[in-house]
Amino acid sequence: MRKNRNLEVHMHWLTIVAFLFLTFNTNSQAVVLHPDTFLTDVVRFHPLANRAKLRNDMAAAELLKSKGLLDPSLNSNVQQKYFADKNYYSLINGELKIPTFYGIDFKTGYDLNRGVFLGPENSTPDNGLIYGGISLPLGQGLLIDERRATIRNARTGLEIGRLEEMDIKNELLYNASYQYWQWFRAFNILNILEEANSVASQRYDAVKNFAINGDRPAIDTVEAGIQVQNIRVSLIASQLDFQQSQNTLATFLWNENGVPESTFVNNLPLNTDSVFNSLENDLGNLISGLNINTHPYLGQLRNKLIQLDMDLKMKKDKLKPRLNIQYNPLSEAIGSRTITDYNINNYKWGLEFKMPLFLRKERGDVKMADLKIKDTELDLKQKTIELEAKLSNYIAEWSNTRNQMENFQIAVNQYRQMLEAERRLFDLGESSLFLINTREQAYIQANIKLTELIAKNRVAYYSIWYFAGRMAEILPD
Repeated sequence: MRKNRNLEVHMHWLTIVAFLFLTFNTNSQAVVLHPDTFLTDVVRFHPLANRAKLRNDMAAAELLKSKGLLDPSLNSNVQQKYFADKNYYSLINGELKIPTFYGIDFKTGYDLNRGVFLGPENSTPDNGLIYGGISLPLGQGLLIDERRATIRNARTGLEIGRLEEMDIKNELLYNASYQYWQWFRAFNILNILEEANSVASQRYDAVKNFAINGDRPAIDTVEAGIQVQNIRVSLIASQLDFQQSQNTLATFLWNENGVPESTFVNNLPLNTDSVFNSLENDLGNLISGLNINTHPYLGQLRNKLIQLDMDLKMKKDKLKPRLNIQYNPLSEAIGSRTITDYNINNYKWGLEFKMPLFLRKERGDVKMADLKIKDTELDLKQKTIELEAKLSNYIAEWSNTRNQMENFQIAVNQYRQMLEAERRLFDLGESSLFLINTREQAYIQANIKLTELIAKNRVAYYSIWYFAGRMAEILPD
């Protein structure tokens, strides 16, 4: 019994020394990467976050382009023909056209026409002819036209661009946070297994030495070796899991110069104790205020419906006949007396009428626009239901895993107590190496399960904010 006790004391001190060495060595070289710091860097420097900003800029550029439809235009036209020393005709025209948002166009211009063979309809006084005018749609374009529709859709597009930027960042932050907690899980499980491997290896070496000296039966070395091999199989798989999770997480780390970070290997995630002791407890108070109505993707669909409704109005307007009237008062350019010499009997006017007989193209366009609206409305309903269900599911998962963690923490402590009690019985010669290994395996698996629960709880926490479309709100100011 004294030999058993000496063996356990020897292994106990070896474990403590190895653990302190590894802890000191790790902390002296690595820096803990907090998830808030990580996510802040992601949203600042990741290329996808920068591309998200371009959506808003592109929408602003599209709005600027659409406003160009209201830009005044200055036009001039000169046509002359000379043949056989004769000026057949000389047509000179300058015009300023001012479009308005409501489909009415104003214009003013100056005509000066000469020539031997000039048509009478083109004749002007010697000083030229000044005209003003208005063009007014009375059929198509009276209530809505492509100019107004384009500008209104571009204004709606500006809001869509802002929401799309939010949606891209919401997705990016969620993917980054999910990968962080997978890295956290893999790292802490790896630490559990590395510590267990160290303890099991030291126990195996000690048992082997005692067996060589005849203080332990040789079969105990087989029992200790089985424990080492079992742990090492899990350790090898855990090392691969950690490496893969670290490689994936590294794709989210960029610097301000747009270059992937190369110092990631020096960073470590939080450990399980620090996370467990600092879990947020305020989410329960916020759950009532979290809903999917503010989700940017749903906002995009709602604004898309506004654009589609505008397009439908445009298509319905095409069912009307085209009826445009133009009125242009005329005045001879005589020095500064243009206004005083104006006569209301001098004018030019015109009327344009056009209407297809069957309106098949126009009716087809209306039907297609109406179907697009119904399709988008169904998409909006479906996405709303899906987001509501997922939000509710993750709220339930967050609450459930939180309760599981609190209860499983008690179980982990009990597993540890059982292991320590088994060691004391072994010291008294009332237990076996097999039972110690069994208790130790149970304790290891309980620690791993607790780590997985913590990671799952954190993923659920971030998923709640993600499906509410408010991931950016969890970042520190």
